Amino acid sequence: MVIVVDRRSVIPVQKQIALQVKKEIILGKLREGDKLPPVRELAQRLGVNVNTVLRALDDLVHEGVLDVQHGKGYFVSKSEILPKELIEELEGIAEKLKSSGVDRSLAMVLLMEVWKGE
Repeated sequence: MVIVVDRRSVIPVQKQIALQVKKEIILGKLREGDKLPPVRELAQRLGVNVNTVLRALDDLVHEGVLDVQHGKGYFVSKSEILPKELIEELEGIAEKLKSSGVDRSLAMVLLMEVWKGE
């Protein structure tokens, strides 16, 4: 599982972690029943407070994306994989934005604005 925190992002770290776990599920890298790495390990790897990781994962539990088994950890409770064509289309859009000089933070802000406009 690859999660990267961008401290310059307008998106709070807790939200970034939750979104990236969802991304791993949507892309099929994490499947139903898979166990996530231990919270302390994730926090150390990301260089963030353990409580930040806990809050992110608990948000996903409340959304029904993860299950928590006390003493055992967090597990993927459902996996919804996007069609390959949609992933390829998103990759194409990301490449166009990069080649136009748009950084990741701005791309996220633009996407949120487009999403709100619907």
